Amino acid sequence: MSEERLTVLSALKEGKVSAEEADKLLGQLEDPKKSSESAGSNTLTKKFLRIRVTDSEDTNVNINIPIALAEVGLKMVPKEKLNVKGQEISIDHILDLIEEGTEGELVNVDITEKGKETKVRMYID
Repeated sequence: MSEERLTVLSALKEGKVSAEEADKLLGQLEDPKKSSESAGSNTLTKKFLRIRVTDSEDTNVNINIPIALAEVGLKMVPKEKLNVKGQEISIDHILDLIEEGTEGELVNVDITEKGKETKVRMYID
């Protein structure tokens, strides 16, 4: 079974998505045309949402989520992880950008505290 299918089923089991949402996502995995039609572009099935968090050049977080599973994947990120120094990164806003077909960088946050630099990047490629 593919990793993407397991991710969807895990999200369903944990109550992070409804049965209807899981069914739609699984259907998109089986038929990429459905995924591209619903996203508005046939190239979206080959794209990934990438999330990187680096701390003084060391990568602490490296997440790659297929666009077809972006909604499920983003719902699985703990809410406290979506706050950077008190500023919340809006999942709904990110999902809106994805649905609009936005490409490239979505989030770019640089923080320097006590000489330690932290960078958060979220982009689509």
